[in-house]
Amino acid sequence: MKPTSLPNLPLSDYHADFINALGRGPLLLEAEPGAGKSTLAPLWALEAAPDGQQVWLVQPRILAARGVARRLASLYGESVGQTVGYQVPFDRQVSEATRLVVMTPGIALQRLLADPELAGVATVMLDEVHERALDQDTAWAWLQEVAVLREDIALVLMSATPDPALQQQVAQRLSAPGRCFPVSVQYLAPRRDTRGAAERLDEHLLRALSEVADWRAQTVLVFLPGWRTIEDCASALARREPSVRLARLHSRVPDQEQQEALDPASGPRVILATNIAETSLTIPDVTLVIDSGQVRRSVFEQGTGVSRLQTRRISQASAEQRRGRAGRVQAGHCIRLWSQEESLAPAEPPEVRSTDYVPLALRLAHWGSPVEELPWLEAPNRLALERARQQLQDWRLLDEAGRVTDAGRQVAALGTHPRLARFLQTALYEKALDESSLQTGAQKTLPEGALLLALALHFDALETSDQWQAAARAQRAGQRTWQRQAQRWFKALSAVESRAELDPACLADAFRDRIGHRQDSGRYRLNSGISVAPDRPLDSEWAVFADVQARGKGHRGVGWPLTLNAEQRRALSQCESRLSHRGKGWVMHTTWRMGGSVTAEDRHPVTGEALAEALVADLRERGLSAYPWPEAATGLYRRAQLANESGVLDLPTLDESVLLSTLDQWFAPFVTDSLHPDRLPWREALAFYLGHDAVQALDQLLPLQVALPSGRSVSVDYPENGTPTVSGKLQEFFGCDRFELADGRVPLRLHLASPNGSPLAITGDLGSFWQGAYGEVRKQMRGRYPKHPWPEDPASHPPTRLTKKRLGAS
Repeated sequence: MKPTSLPNLPLSDYHADFINALGRGPLLLEAEPGAGKSTLAPLWALEAAPDGQQVWLVQPRILAARGVARRLASLYGESVGQTVGYQVPFDRQVSEATRLVVMTPGIALQRLLADPELAGVATVMLDEVHERALDQDTAWAWLQEVAVLREDIALVLMSATPDPALQQQVAQRLSAPGRCFPVSVQYLAPRRDTRGAAERLDEHLLRALSEVADWRAQTVLVFLPGWRTIEDCASALARREPSVRLARLHSRVPDQEQQEALDPASGPRVILATNIAETSLTIPDVTLVIDSGQVRRSVFEQGTGVSRLQTRRISQASAEQRRGRAGRVQAGHCIRLWSQEESLAPAEPPEVRSTDYVPLALRLAHWGSPVEELPWLEAPNRLALERARQQLQDWRLLDEAGRVTDAGRQVAALGTHPRLARFLQTALYEKALDESSLQTGAQKTLPEGALLLALALHFDALETSDQWQAAARAQRAGQRTWQRQAQRWFKALSAVESRAELDPACLADAFRDRIGHRQDSGRYRLNSGISVAPDRPLDSEWAVFADVQARGKGHRGVGWPLTLNAEQRRALSQCESRLSHRGKGWVMHTTWRMGGSVTAEDRHPVTGEALAEALVADLRERGLSAYPWPEAATGLYRRAQLANESGVLDLPTLDESVLLSTLDQWFAPFVTDSLHPDRLPWREALAFYLGHDAVQALDQLLPLQVALPSGRSVSVDYPENGTPTVSGKLQEFFGCDRFELADGRVPLRLHLASPNGSPLAITGDLGSFWQGAYGEVRKQMRGRYPKHPWPEDPASHPPTRLTKKRLGAS
């Protein structure tokens, strides 16, 4: 079946190019806003797909996924769930007839894990990849591995703005212009009172509207940072302009109101939205945009394990996306609520730099490929990923070898953060810390108190300690999403609900890193080093915090008192081992900490194979630079790196992640008990890694010393990520117009000095130097150093270290 009609959009002219490129390797479709990439490209991909096979369109936001699916279905004259369907959290509209499925990245990752070969899928399209959401980045890395198994699968990446990282990875690109009418821009900075405080955002919005005489007759799109500001602005508008139609675009808003916001048939209205309206969602009748210039994002602090909600200035790319929303159907106007002099960052940083790695680490363990071998746009931070793996092992979701356990496999079915999944699993047992207490075949029960807390945390709606349970119970009664999530958990756990209250001990295992020890101030110190102020007084030595929020420079948390005996403290403590060298040998110092306090420690000598294993583990955690490298090893490494980069030799890869992953093969054999930390066998081990013949070839092509044209031997300096350098007196290079390494394949930077060793010039091209700059150097130097030769034609003069007198005598 074909669409009843397709709109004429700028991308329409590229139909043949798109079909021709599809399936010939990954395709990057760069199309400006308004080009029609989210509308036309999926339909073209479906047109080219073999009968019975599906096309997946991955959209980063739930609202956009639903909106795109409805728009595409309408082009077939159908309702959603027939030819075009969608699948998002808590909502699935597909049937056996569905061939084009719009889904969110998390759903795509789950389906990839369930079927890595994607049987029955012809094309996968990742939309808005320039936003660099972590789930999108992960899906792209996995899909490239799928393409190795399935040569017939087509991969399409769609971006509204060029992305250099994507352009480097994807050779096949198709660029199309957008369609946007002229949009004028006005800046309206916030007013400040006598104390320097800026006016409230709702007041600022009302003032901006007053700048446009006919705004009530237009559809106005207002970009705000978050839900609270949406509510504040809605209240202010309702009081000031009660006759104006208001609509809100946010995940908390009922679906019907979201549809009214998007539907031009609703007539003139003010749409209050977050950044979800920047891309994919088309609101055709918007002619006025008011942009707060702010976005609210959750930034995960790797050091503390706490997410900090930050309201910050948007990027220049986002500002342009927002401005363009006012010019879809006619010329429009955009009011920016900041000063024109304020500079913006070019683009938002990738999410991989500021996210919680625990869910990612578990997904990667499910996938199975070594993380360093995946073709990332930007690889995850190695140390942060290792910490996340350790946390998963503490929760017994991964075994010691990093493989997914039965409990870890259950997390996917639970569909929540691994921490909450572990909490739910623990809460099933009669004794929180004793899993063996559950006999096979016994009826599992989940206490209502544990269920309500898990729901409140899952939906980020945990109230204060004395109100959370009543608030969560009310939300569960009134929110279908809460009810569906609860049903999913009961099914995955094969459990029924009990009326029991929450036992704080059930929190201890999943939140062991948030167990705090009481300080004299009444705050609780965690292992991460932060201190948390409980939201109500807790008169107990230990407390566990299910939720910790960064507030200004400090932290507050919702906590429960804990009573722990010595055995429980040891079991719940976080273990840290550090290898060190003490006088006579190597020692492993192991410390168990909880709440920033040492609960136990142990020291024992490490020798033999155990020392090699410990050193390898220490280097993998801290990096190759954890112990000093001698100059000989550093020089060998840099020469080998240069040989690889210049193509002089085909050597094993010297990427640090590969070297670390293979340490037990090339470094461990050289470890002996007599080694000192400052004298590890780096040079010998690296030579073994490269191979004897390769090292000999390196010494020939990229030697440590070279003979200058004068015959004098000098050292070659191989700087990190730079051009090799040699130094000599200018006269030593006479008669030479090229001086390079590896038979001319590797250039040399020459530092030319005066007879007394003072620098005169730096060049990589002697021929050009003799013909150009040398004339001025000769003019300045021949009077200062008359005893030395300064010929008019240096190219024909023999190289020398001698004065004219000694040169004549010789």
